[in-house]
Amino acid sequence: MHATAPHVPRGTLSTALAATLILTLSACGGGGSDTDTFASSAPTTPIATSSLPQGRWASTGITPAYTAIVVPNSTGANLPAVDTVWALAQDVTTLVKLQVNGAAQTAGAVTGNVYALGTAGVTAVSGGRYTLAAGTPPSAAPQMSLQPLLGTTVLFDRSDAMATALKAEQANGRWQADLGTVKVSWTVQSAQPSATTTPSSPNVGGTSTTGCTYSGSTRVVAAQSLYRVQFTETCPGTGTATTQTFNGVATLSPDEARLTVVATNESEARATALLFVRQP
Repeated sequence: MHATAPHVPRGTLSTALAATLILTLSACGGGGSDTDTFASSAPTTPIATSSLPQGRWASTGITPAYTAIVVPNSTGANLPAVDTVWALAQDVTTLVKLQVNGAAQTAGAVTGNVYALGTAGVTAVSGGRYTLAAGTPPSAAPQMSLQPLLGTTVLFDRSDAMATALKAEQANGRWQADLGTVKVSWTVQSAQPSATTTPSSPNVGGTSTTGCTYSGSTRVVAAQSLYRVQFTETCPGTGTATTQTFNGVATLSPDEARLTVVATNESEARATALLFVRQP
């Protein structure tokens, strides 16, 4: 996803896949009981294996808008190694991370969390389901429905299949993310060559205005135009520093001026969205 609040750019329209993706979610802790699903004129033939169509998706008919990035397991970018959906609110208040594991879950099952960014708030998703359905020719762009999200059903249109790999050097440079009262600065020296290769050394370093330090790596994903990201955040505490390791993905805007990182820590208890702007 590209996100520099309040604008989240959308990619070019792709019609390579004629499909409708419906994700039916039931959230614990006040997630609501709305069970409406996206109505499609296409036949709905469930597919047993997890194989979500990759790409960037833009929401319609909801405020704030959401941008979703679907990252299939086949790209090698996900940890754990299952199909993953990241959905970021345009106002950067909420991040949704959903996972589909066809090997361990029943066919069509979805699990994950809804994170209130900047807080400790996290709502687990349970009983989630997804359905893939072929479109009826002539088909429009693929569509995805998340339900319930903010108490309603949210429709997404795929705007970009994200099929072209990024180059390692495109991430190089100095970056700064403005989190309101906190600023995070990273320097990327050279992206690692492959998402599936064991990192040889960190290529990301940084600090925040609250005294946190960062060390990690950005790695090329050959099958999708994003980076796999892993970083450790160490922040000062009362007597003892707090260290957490995060895993996620990063997207780059077409003009290479914005780098958006979404990630969760190893326990999946905390999420972060860093909307970096390239610095001189």
